[in-house]
Amino acid sequence: MKKSLLACAGFLSAVAAGAAAAGFETAAFQREIDEAAARGGGRVVVPAGRHVVGQLDLRSNVELHLEKGAVLEGAVGLDNYRVTTLPFSEGTWSAVVSAVAVTNVAITGEGEIFGNGTAWPQPANYGGNQEGTRPRGIFFADCRGVRLSDFTLRDSACWGVVFKCCDGVDVRRLVIDSHANANNDGIDIEARNVVIADCDIDTGDDAICLKSNNPGFAVENVLVTNVTARSHCAGLKLGTASHGTMRNIEFVDCRTEAPRRDFPDLRPGRNCLWFVNADHARDYPGVGADEPSGLSSIAIENVDGGIVENVTFRRIPAMGSCVPIFIRGGTRTGRVCGTPPSDKRIFRRLLLEDIEGESLSHIASSITGVEGCRVKDVMLRNVKIVCRGGGDTEVERTRPVPEAAGKYPNANLFGCVLPAYGLYVRHVDGLQLDNVSFPLAPGTSDRREPMVFDDVCNER
Repeated sequence: MKKSLLACAGFLSAVAAGAAAAGFETAAFQREIDEAAARGGGRVVVPAGRHVVGQLDLRSNVELHLEKGAVLEGAVGLDNYRVTTLPFSEGTWSAVVSAVAVTNVAITGEGEIFGNGTAWPQPANYGGNQEGTRPRGIFFADCRGVRLSDFTLRDSACWGVVFKCCDGVDVRRLVIDSHANANNDGIDIEARNVVIADCDIDTGDDAICLKSNNPGFAVENVLVTNVTARSHCAGLKLGTASHGTMRNIEFVDCRTEAPRRDFPDLRPGRNCLWFVNADHARDYPGVGADEPSGLSSIAIENVDGGIVENVTFRRIPAMGSCVPIFIRGGTRTGRVCGTPPSDKRIFRRLLLEDIEGESLSHIASSITGVEGCRVKDVMLRNVKIVCRGGGDTEVERTRPVPEAAGKYPNANLFGCVLPAYGLYVRHVDGLQLDNVSFPLAPGTSDRREPMVFDDVCNER
């Protein structure tokens, strides 16, 4: 029998010891889960009320059902969790609810999983990961047949819902509200045959993010539909991790908006809000310091040597971000996680259709590759982005635009506003524009051109 991807790496032996007791209700719930699995499967009910637990491990054919009014609260302190290292992974891993190498597993119900994020250490700065010091909310690794529906995930200590090397994922009607700590992604997807539908997500970090850390696992056949994504970072994103393959990805009838709240800064000696909005005003010219915003609405990034192809964004109101469209091919170096055996660097067949939105900064949307990772076969159809205007004061800094080939691909990676106020394109082969416009907001002006193309071949 073929071993699982993670079992091959010896991961299962690390979790065989069973659930770590939190000194609260961990042991009781874990016993119910294990007994249900021993009977061949069944439902374990979390009743209404507050229940503090350390890490719970789901088993095959078991459904964890959160009754309305139930709050499953993550205990504070890593001694309540099982911290382990996974192959092809970022940092170390633990979670309030986890499942490893199981089949037919579910979390359902109208209750809540509360990550208690403000009670955990805050990184020294917003970009400092330190994931190993804080548990995720929910984590599935090497699972087949995962179903999540109807519950709320609130204030994870780190990433929210994470799928790693899973096959057959169905997520519906979740509410994710997480601004309690840094690295508060909503849903991170390294899986195949996935449907994410009818969810409302509001996060400090990326709302929905597809990742490829394992070069031997293809992230493919993913549909994200009818999702509202609010984020201080990216709303709808592929990457940054792009060591393997991401293909056949569709985002349809989704919407991005500005985040609804900031989050408290609990670093030692600080007793104030961590003003991400003010940081955006510093790093993204044109955004007001009191203006909630995300960094990008749509982000597609291939910078680690992998393959990204057949990606569609259709019918997306792209609101509330500094840069509505950000597509980047790069040659990031120094990141060893999942480094592919050979650099493929294939980035092709991207479709953005029926996209209307607004830009909150002067930087401009962009589609850029580098020599060694050019972007190929890009179609923009029925795209209209209203631009803020007023970038005149920065226009002298727009040329030459740095290549920034190995730099981390945030939408301001060039360190300047771009030569266009609407769309800047460079190192692209095969660009098609059909009914694409970048009008200025009423009463504004900008000395830059609406669109600028550098080294673009076969543009139509």
